[in-house]
Amino acid sequence: MTNKKLLGIITALLTIFGTIIPLDISAYFHPEAALFMVGGIMSYVLLVNNKEILARRIGEGAMFFGWLGLLIAWIYIAYSGFSGFRPKELGVSVAYSMHPLLYGYIIKFFSRAFES
Repeated sequence: MTNKKLLGIITALLTIFGTIIPLDISAYFHPEAALFMVGGIMSYVLLVNNKEILARRIGEGAMFFGWLGLLIAWIYIAYSGFSGFRPKELGVSVAYSMHPLLYGYIIKFFSRAFES
């Protein structure tokens, strides 16, 4: 890995954590979403063409399962969230639904550094 890529990774990490730590770091961590992403990425890496670079497969899997996680969560929210409308609970559910997508984009971003 070149110094330029390492500097880019460090800068991105500082930017991301420098933004979320002052807010409320617990709002950005959802263990179920993280497990969903790990399982999804692993399954994608095993399913797709082995001729592709591993980092690219990880990044693509992260994107697919990030969006899939968001859609699964939104379906559940639409199914159960509107029957007894409670704005505070709905807000938390919507926030949690975005975690897989956030994780997917972060993983995709960092996987780019290892593609070549």
